[in-house]
Amino acid sequence: EKNGGENGSGTARQIVGECRLSMLMFAHLASAAFIASRSALLPTPATHPSAAATAGTRACVATAPRRGGEAVMAGMPLPAGSLVALATPMTSTGEVDIATLRELLRWHKAEGTDGVVILGTTGEASTLTSAEKEEVMAATREEVGGEMAILVGTGTISTEATIAATKQAKLFGADAALVVTPYYVKPSQAGLVAHFTRIADAVELPIVLYNVPGRTGVDMSVETTVALSRHPRICGLKDATGDNTRAAPMRASRRTMRVCSRDAPRSRGRLREIRRAVCGDDFRLYSGEDAAAREYVLQGGDGVISVTANVAPAAVAAVMASGRAGDAAAALAADGPLMALHRDLFCEANPIPVKWALHKMGRMGEGIRSPLSPLGVAFQPRVAGALQQAGCIASEEGASAAAGSVGWPSRDLLLQGHLFDQGLINQALDIIEKQNGDFEILAFSVQPNDQNSEFNFRRTSSVSLRVFGVDASALEDITRRLRALVDVLESAEGSLTILPAKAAAPPA
Repeated sequence: EKNGGENGSGTARQIVGECRLSMLMFAHLASAAFIASRSALLPTPATHPSAAATAGTRACVATAPRRGGEAVMAGMPLPAGSLVALATPMTSTGEVDIATLRELLRWHKAEGTDGVVILGTTGEASTLTSAEKEEVMAATREEVGGEMAILVGTGTISTEATIAATKQAKLFGADAALVVTPYYVKPSQAGLVAHFTRIADAVELPIVLYNVPGRTGVDMSVETTVALSRHPRICGLKDATGDNTRAAPMRASRRTMRVCSRDAPRSRGRLREIRRAVCGDDFRLYSGEDAAAREYVLQGGDGVISVTANVAPAAVAAVMASGRAGDAAAALAADGPLMALHRDLFCEANPIPVKWALHKMGRMGEGIRSPLSPLGVAFQPRVAGALQQAGCIASEEGASAAAGSVGWPSRDLLLQGHLFDQGLINQALDIIEKQNGDFEILAFSVQPNDQNSEFNFRRTSSVSLRVFGVDASALEDITRRLRALVDVLESAEGSLTILPAKAAAPPA
């Protein structure tokens, strides 16, 4: 290998590369043989027919039937709780650091993380070579395979390329694939149905849909999600819309929703107990927004695919456990110290802040791949302050634990109107971010559905926001711009109210 280094001949480097890949494939074939031997002990299912022919039956596996109502795979079931969207460790020169990746995975296993998502946006998958992706998948399977569920990000702009990537993930021992909606091209809802159906038909691996309109430019509707959930291999959704009102309609029947809307404090836990009439009991609903995940689970979601869990795995797992138990007070108490992290880990494009935070904690090197660059100096005290508040690092001598955005001036606002069908909420949040502000979503309120057979999203909704500005002048500017938005977007019939202190909850 020394002879094939940077100063060696091209032929020598090629030989070394081929040998390295052969060793990797040998390890993966051995791992696959082990998985197959385990699967042989399970009952053999019937040959998988088309989705239409298996309506009402979900076999979210290639080789194993359902057990106890869970989506069972040849490896691990899709878990509830906290799944970490894992950052890929890199050295200062930008090389993937497999040894550190293994240490991170062992740490997450010890801290109680329920599952790991690799090669997603946080993992900088778009900057990794095929060989590097194979190494990451292999190391992950070797470290936590059979103990933590492994989801691999395989979504691309192309249906055929996504099928190929999903087949590769299956070869390397993935328990499921996380497939994002195609970005940039903005397919129609019919196009999304066709895209995901072709992938699920082509690969015998459970699929988790990923809806993140802020990055892709396309929003997968609730109706489209429900339609896709009927495919026996489409087993879950990562919802990064920030719209928590989508969880409950997919969880329960219309009648249940009306009962729950009248008796919200006592009914949150009941959503999980009542059989879901829409997507089915074994269809996992994951929040993709850390700041909204607690409320998402209290409204009936299963868990979160979390960036914050990279730096605070035990704390995020505790929030999810309390939320799934229906204990809103305990969930809020566990989530409180994490609020600044939920906000400040996105002060620059993900994964820039979280990789800096992990480096600050001594968990990985400082490497990050172009076109991303290290966290700006101006943002570093802000992220460090959030880490201190969450107990991830000790307060530095002479430094305030409330550094950065934790100490920014803030204001609680109540935004009301047709928030979703007219895009009012998304435009409002865009204004806050473009003015270098931050926000916390404190609460949602939405009128009960008044349709018998469809989900009616043209309903008056309310959202309470805590808006942060870098200084008092910036906060006033953000508020002024939000008022102008409400005035201009007349079709949304919106209103903006400044709330007094401790009046953040929207009216029922």
